Amino acid sequence: MHCSRDAAHVTKMGAMPPGRILVVDDDWFARQVYADALQRDGHTVVSAESGEAALTLLRQQTFHVLVTDLVMPGMDGLQLLDAAKRQTPGIEVLVLTSVDSVETAVRAMRCGAWHYLVKPVSADALGLDVKRCLERRQLLERHAELTRYAELFKVSQRISACLEADRLGPLALDALRTATAAEVGVLCRLSEGELKVQATRGLDERQGAWLADTVYESDGAAVVESDEPTEIEGVGRLIPARDPRLRRLENALVVPLFADGERLGAALMVRGDPQPFGEAAVRDAAFLGRCLALALRNAERFTEAQSKALLDSLTGLRNASTLDTVLDEELRARAATGEPLSAIFMDLDFFKKVNDQHGHAIGSRVIAEVGRLLRHYVREEDLLVRYGGDEFIAVLRDANEQAAVHVAERIRRAVETHSFLGREGYDIRLTLCAGVSTWPAPADDRESLLHQADAAMFHGKRHHRNAVYAWSEIASIAPEPTRPPGLRG
Repeated sequence: MHCSRDAAHVTKMGAMPPGRILVVDDDWFARQVYADALQRDGHTVVSAESGEAALTLLRQQTFHVLVTDLVMPGMDGLQLLDAAKRQTPGIEVLVLTSVDSVETAVRAMRCGAWHYLVKPVSADALGLDVKRCLERRQLLERHAELTRYAELFKVSQRISACLEADRLGPLALDALRTATAAEVGVLCRLSEGELKVQATRGLDERQGAWLADTVYESDGAAVVESDEPTEIEGVGRLIPARDPRLRRLENALVVPLFADGERLGAALMVRGDPQPFGEAAVRDAAFLGRCLALALRNAERFTEAQSKALLDSLTGLRNASTLDTVLDEELRARAATGEPLSAIFMDLDFFKKVNDQHGHAIGSRVIAEVGRLLRHYVREEDLLVRYGGDEFIAVLRDANEQAAVHVAERIRRAVETHSFLGREGYDIRLTLCAGVSTWPAPADDRESLLHQADAAMFHGKRHHRNAVYAWSEIASIAPEPTRPPGLRG
């Protein structure tokens, strides 16, 4: 029955690969018998005559199974079992005992031994138990590998689902640190042939930049050319800075980041252990690197889509949906300092005539050209919004009322003197009215800032068009800022 069950098990599991076996017994003849029997089964066998000699061999070589006698002079089998398990936790231990030391053998099993055999031990019994040890070891390794893959899969899902660039870098670096047992991690993006640090773990940004520069200068090909993870030894000794945190680092693993055939950068995983990262760690890092690269590209596309959703499709300026949010953020930021913020509300005069005379397609092209013209008269840090139709709003940061009126007047003159679609032979002429208000006075919140600028603009439309007014100029004669009906255009 034992044979048939084992045969069925081997059929399911596949052929059991030979193992490396360490046989320990102070009896030379016993060692030779056990070694010969195990070698006939295809195993690689090394013998030791004492526990001390066995420990030395365990430090120097890798073994899958330790077969040891319990009763030996000097270090006995129990002591060897304890030392071997501490030194090589994954090793399987099979103990050999005489009839009168069975209780000791049971104690050995409680301490981590796989099984015990009572002397005299037959070659078949020894071979079968070693085979079962190796099968158990293989099952445990497969289970550990499946568990690792399952965890990797869950981590990769979290990375792939993250569309926020500021969260994605730290999240991926944490996963890579776990997979590679690295102490520190640096995410670098490649831009115009230079590495720029995007996120760090275990280091501050300055240290991350030093480390990235060192790796790049040491082996730039690993960063900008290699398709697979590359190990670089002794990176800490290459860093000129007197930083003890960096100087004690040893090995770096450069994980390239590719997406859609484009190199996006690299993740640098570094640790103080001088030992190589190992095949499994490198393989897992490569997998996570691919996930990270795709996630970075998706985050870029998401950010781009978000930006486009905030832009007016005709002019490329911000659309009205962003105005309230930006103003609220600006006013919150300025609440402590009281730095001024001004709004210019602009409306083209009689623009309906352009649509009536030339058609809406030409009108749309004129609106787009107005947007391009306005860009020349505000700073990059200012906000320019197409509010709707032929209305525009400029939000000027750190500009008081006098500065804002000056900008509005420059815009008015530029529009008045510009030949719209002139290069296409149309020579369309326009004017506009602009209204200005400023926070913290006279406006004291977002609603009053926009309302006052809007009312000041309509004051110009009521009277003579092609004009700029500040709310403070007309507040006494227009105490209630309202938009009169019928004055659009």
